[in-house]
Amino acid sequence: MLTIKIVVTGSTGFIGTALCKKLEEKKEYSIIKVTRSKKDKDGFYQVNNYQNCPSGDILIHLGEDPDRNKVNEAGNFYQQKSTKVIKSILIKDYKKIIYCSSSVVYGDQGVEPYGENMPTYADDVYSTAKLENEKRVLNSGGIVVRLSNVIGNNKSKNNILSDIIKQLSEEGSLTIRNINPIRDFIWIEDAVDAIVSLLQKNTSGVFNIGSGIATSIDQLTKTVLNIAGQRDREVKSIITSSEYAYSVLNVEKIKKITGWKPKHTLFQSIKKMVNRL
Repeated sequence: MLTIKIVVTGSTGFIGTALCKKLEEKKEYSIIKVTRSKKDKDGFYQVNNYQNCPSGDILIHLGEDPDRNKVNEAGNFYQQKSTKVIKSILIKDYKKIIYCSSSVVYGDQGVEPYGENMPTYADDVYSTAKLENEKRVLNSGGIVVRLSNVIGNNKSKNNILSDIIKQLSEEGSLTIRNINPIRDFIWIEDAVDAIVSLLQKNTSGVFNIGSGIATSIDQLTKTVLNIAGQRDREVKSIITSSEYAYSVLNVEKIKKITGWKPKHTLFQSIKKMVNRL
């Protein structure tokens, strides 16, 4: 049986680590875990720049900075760098490319789950870079996945759920920046399964990956407190105005094409994280 060689950038990141672990379970795949880390890492292909990725059958590009604020501060420098990487990847001999984008390209002023054909908005450097790279990948016949808020153990601390969980061990009221925004949260293993389901299909285009379920930050906070046995704890919101923000994905397309669907509820996902404390 021929072995399919899969190259994964960002392989030491939150999603990359989980994805490589999943792919390594399948005997038909040979995984090349690409990293820019300067530390010696056994089993990894180290590069100074993702432009130097090795050849393979499939490339899954996760190697972009997920910190929106950091990217926006870097400005045009970041945009130019990510453009060079994508262009260099596209001229290699990969039979399939999966580019991992973000749900932020839909903006946050919608009123119903965003479908893949809905308008997108280049509101800042982060979303502009994502949309430009998406276009390049799609023009080459590749796959673009737009991920919602992926949650799980070992995720970076710069996110709302990690901030809530961190405060569980503290005394006094629990403080949240804004309880009003509505988001879509998906467990890391479900997100990884969705990506794997796409690489196994002869398809191309844009695919949303999320739970498809709307959850306000207020609901999220109350769920965490309930699981932690702190349901009576006071919650304070720094922003008291009813500022509107909505980001939920319609995931019917990927369900129809691949048969994938999330296996974990938000309650189950949060329980796994809280029980690990």
